[in-house]
Amino acid sequence: MKVLILSSNNGGGHNAVAAALQECFTAHGDKCVIRDCLSFLSEKLSELVSCSHNYVYRHIPELFDSGYRRSEDNPLLFKEHHSVRNMIDLGRFALGKCIQSEHFEVVLCTHVFAAMMLTAAKKQYGLTVRTGIVETDYGNTPGFADNEMDLHFLPDLSLVPELLAAGIDESRIIASGIPVRRNLLTATDKTEARRILGLPPEHRHLLIMGGSMGCGPIPDLLNRLYAELDDTTQISVVCGSNARLQRSLAADYRHLSNVHVLGYVTDMSLLYDSADLLVTKPGGITVTEAAIKALPMVLINAVAGCEAHNLTFFLRKGGAVTGETIDELCTCSVSLLENQESLCQLSAALRSFASQNAAEVIYAAMTAPGHSNANGENNPVHP
Repeated sequence: MKVLILSSNNGGGHNAVAAALQECFTAHGDKCVIRDCLSFLSEKLSELVSCSHNYVYRHIPELFDSGYRRSEDNPLLFKEHHSVRNMIDLGRFALGKCIQSEHFEVVLCTHVFAAMMLTAAKKQYGLTVRTGIVETDYGNTPGFADNEMDLHFLPDLSLVPELLAAGIDESRIIASGIPVRRNLLTATDKTEARRILGLPPEHRHLLIMGGSMGCGPIPDLLNRLYAELDDTTQISVVCGSNARLQRSLAADYRHLSNVHVLGYVTDMSLLYDSADLLVTKPGGITVTEAAIKALPMVLINAVAGCEAHNLTFFLRKGGAVTGETIDELCTCSVSLLENQESLCQLSAALRSFASQNAAEVIYAAMTAPGHSNANGENNPVHP
């Protein structure tokens, strides 16, 4: 079977989900490729959108939040014949021809732009491919329901009613969870993980992240946490693709043996397994990976927008805490590290949540003759 996964380069989470799905389909023997949906409009436009998104996300988060809330408040933006949708739909010609010429049988979207374009391509060319869209955050993204997809995959059952209210038939909704890479579904003993990473097994380990782009008040937070914690706590900071942040922090903390400044990490699974607590902004993929690892979280509301839904979701689940200021975030983190019982309570809440392999659920639904409804009668869903 030939499978096309349509992602978008405006945000690392969409590509991360696409990669997890590709890994799953390939493991089953299918030929699976990932394409950036905006490239069907223009390679230059795709690059411009990606660079603009990354800049705003890192440096003007309030603008990102404002834009996202505007799209939530104006659902007509994603309806047919609106100027925004008309622009995205221009990619239908190149996309439709690609699907036909390469004989794809299944097309999965990890971004709403991709689903818009695919909907238009299906109509333009009368395509009969099996289609699906995967939500990558713990809220129904604006425009998610405004597409003609065979299946809609949600992170959690609690989001189903909103999709039903938007007019999506329950037979097309599956609460699959958010897909992650396969290696994240296996665990290494904490002591062994620390040994492999060269960390003292008897020390506590605090992990700080700002998503794939190293966003948020990481320097200020690290400075405060380092001052509050003694040298029996190891602190690892993941800067992702933010090379400037990595260089700056590495220079500031180069003489300290218990502060480890990292760039792009290829084995996040091991790093999660070694940690006692994660301090991070609530990107959809990061919080999902932490939940699968039952790793307690302190969440930083650095960007808001779609991440505000993720923060609220995990606070309600009981697997995370948050603070409004650097001082409050620091206090939460230190208090948790010094209270093993509280850490265990957060971990237990997460362990009860992440109970299935989302990529396999999606694979089964997309390749089966029939599919389950929102109650999961034929496929497993989150409890």
